[in-house]
Amino acid sequence: MLRALNRIAAFTWQGAGFDAWLYAIARNVVREAHRHSGSVSSSADPADAETTAAGPLEEVVRREQCADVRTAFGRLSPEDQEVLELRVVAGLSADGAGEVLGRRPGAVRMAQSRALGRFRDLFEEVSGAY
Repeated sequence: MLRALNRIAAFTWQGAGFDAWLYAIARNVVREAHRHSGSVSSSADPADAETTAAGPLEEVVRREQCADVRTAFGRLSPEDQEVLELRVVAGLSADGAGEVLGRRPGAVRMAQSRALGRFRDLFEEVSGAY
């Protein structure tokens, strides 16, 4: 956020907007951190989230599905992961993701479609399609 604050004067309201500009900065910061550390750490585990209505069987199934999603996602190429993170997880528009990735919106939509297809195939392979 400090980097964004230091560069706020350089922001212009053209193209995809403020969200895409912030994601581009965050993306660069994360890439720099990975280059310097050489490792990836994830402290947030959706499988550890508390559920109030789930019984033991539902909890086991949910944990297995979360693990399968992570495994399948981890098998995607870094490019596929990045497109899906920007479009699905971060909720950026094709314009916004395109600005972050340096691609046209149509190319982002096509890349997302292909990445989702590959993810679906990997998930079915990993999970046995439940």
